[in-house]
Amino acid sequence: MIKKCYITPLLAVLFSFCSPKKAQFETNELIGVWSGILFQTESTYDSLILLPANAPVEARLYSKGKETVHHINRKGTNLSFKGPSGLRFDALLSNDSKALHGVLTHDLWAQSLDFENTDDHWVAKIHKPEIIDTDYLVYLEFYKDSAGTVQANIQSNKENRELHFTIDEVLIEGNHIDFKITNDRFGISAEYNTEKRNISLTYGNAGGKREIQLKKLNDNQLEGYLPRSPNENYLYNIPEAPDSTMQTASLEDVGIDRSLLGLMDPKNNKTLEHIHSILITKDGKLVFEEYFHGYDREYLHDVRSAFKSIASLAVGKAMMKNDGLHVENAILDYYPEYDIHDVRKKNITVHHSLTMSTGIQLEDEDKMQWEHEDWVGHKLDLPMAHEPGQVYEYSSGGSNLLTGVIQKSVGTYLPLFFYEELLLPMEIHDFQMLTSPHGRGYLAGSFYMRPIDFTKFGLLVLNKGTWNGEQLIGESWIEKSTTPHIKGSWPKNSDYGYLWRLLEREVGGKQMKTVEAWGNGGQFLIIIPEIEMTITMTGGNYNLFPDMEDRPFSILNEYILPAVQMK
Repeated sequence: MIKKCYITPLLAVLFSFCSPKKAQFETNELIGVWSGILFQTESTYDSLILLPANAPVEARLYSKGKETVHHINRKGTNLSFKGPSGLRFDALLSNDSKALHGVLTHDLWAQSLDFENTDDHWVAKIHKPEIIDTDYLVYLEFYKDSAGTVQANIQSNKENRELHFTIDEVLIEGNHIDFKITNDRFGISAEYNTEKRNISLTYGNAGGKREIQLKKLNDNQLEGYLPRSPNENYLYNIPEAPDSTMQTASLEDVGIDRSLLGLMDPKNNKTLEHIHSILITKDGKLVFEEYFHGYDREYLHDVRSAFKSIASLAVGKAMMKNDGLHVENAILDYYPEYDIHDVRKKNITVHHSLTMSTGIQLEDEDKMQWEHEDWVGHKLDLPMAHEPGQVYEYSSGGSNLLTGVIQKSVGTYLPLFFYEELLLPMEIHDFQMLTSPHGRGYLAGSFYMRPIDFTKFGLLVLNKGTWNGEQLIGESWIEKSTTPHIKGSWPKNSDYGYLWRLLEREVGGKQMKTVEAWGNGGQFLIIIPEIEMTITMTGGNYNLFPDMEDRPFSILNEYILPAVQMK
């Protein structure tokens, strides 16, 4: 009995030392959504000044107040200069010297510049690239499960963090918070400051560690975390026309039932997760335009591989500028700098690049961009896997072979050609475009523009290449590029045109043919010629399958397409 009395207190003391320390605060203080900036990129340059305005000969480029001066080369109405490390400027001055449109390329990005004529010189502000980690907000939500245990979820405003990891368990000891996550390549932990009522979050990966300060959000500050505020009562309004080339109307005006608006019900916040925008046109009029997760009309969004379809339109435009460009032309004719002897590669044509059937072994796009400076050369150097034209195999490197085809055919720097010949006539003034270290515009993706401008390309196709009375793309090219040329692999055995997916969808109870551009993460432009309708969606479910398709298509099939009232 005496031994037992001594042992019991001793075990209690040992247990008190071995057991984990409890939280030094009420865990209910954590419950809610906390937010802070995890990444924030900066622009290398601030502004660019050209002078004099009527015939610029000097360019003054500013970076954090430091000025560098460049001599401008002029050829007709074209202005240009080049600097170190791939820096280059290309512009078009109108014949009357009253308008100037330019493109600045640096750090593998080309971006449009909006110039103003001020005091006999042109001045343009240079915006930072809208890459994935620009103003990357992180949201950390603490909640209690049915057992009363504190759990957590981590997200961002730009992309679905489930691609990287999810949080399995929250461990609180004192003021320290540890997280068990699903990916050992990352690590996160936090400290809760009970006096300042903020959280210091440490986020680590192979690139190093970052410490960020998180503040707790009020219920009316959740729009970036949630698709829409749960307390917001949705009121449908006819969208405002972005410019003089687009008209607007109500849903009822074009025969779309208001049942479509059910998708804006707060109960659908889960369905709308990481959907960034939805835009609808019908009968040539913009009738629906909504943004989520804090996005708005002016935000430039990466349309990813949906840009391939726009690249197809650029090929058609290049054909209008050079009647010697044909789909039967050999790709290598546009790359004389490469010494290639494989007869099968010499047989690869523009048609094969447009139909994903070059036959060259499939590349790893990430490795191509990270480990090689010459992306075209890397693709052409891979061995042949099939005879050209035999097998459809989705390839960004294969479609990017068109970059030299266009640039050699038109004799203009590719980003400036896009701006001058396609975008400006459609009143599209803001874009950013990935370029390779070899100074070629990248045609397979990573093109940033406003979703409303993305929508314009759908209207351009519906109008058979005509925009605002001007034949921008040949009607015959629109027809040819949206005609089936090969069977695609996803959806299985679907038709594929010239970088367009050609599918069928049920609209108002009727099967209709569609012309579609798809991009990773949920970037979609869906064109339905039979009823003159387009649906544009952008999103952040990058590399998440089937989420990137299932979420947008569930909205499409449950709310948008059934609401179309057939005449």
